[in-house]
Amino acid sequence: MKKIGMIVTLLALVLAAASANDRIVSPDKLPKTAQNFISTHFAGKTVQYVEHEFNEYEVQLSDRSEIKFGGNGDWESIKCYEGIPAAALPASVSSYVSSNFAGAKIVEAEKDWNSIELKLSNRMEVFFDKNGKYLGQKYDD
Repeated sequence: MKKIGMIVTLLALVLAAASANDRIVSPDKLPKTAQNFISTHFAGKTVQYVEHEFNEYEVQLSDRSEIKFGGNGDWESIKCYEGIPAAALPASVSSYVSSNFAGAKIVEAEKDWNSIELKLSNRMEVFFDKNGKYLGQKYDD
């Protein structure tokens, strides 16, 4: 019985420590690259809050857009239901979407070390390599 109590206590301490790493910080604590990205591509929107966790920043803007930045300030994911500004994405990606999906908005973008994945307002998912070369698409059912 003592072992179970000790394990529960230890688990509670670990969970408390993990949640303590999430903290709200002021927008000026964002890396300059992230601050410039927001002011350039989301001009007129105000930062509602910035959550800093380990080496990532999650930002929510006044229009409910959400942007996740890595520790260096480069964006990792963007959600914007009004449509992500074309200039926020690589030119080849924006150009491909506007040419092949006229009228559809890019509502989500996610990138990792070797790819970019988009979700469009018409429920299509479109995939590109890290250089913006088209790889494929699928309907998100």
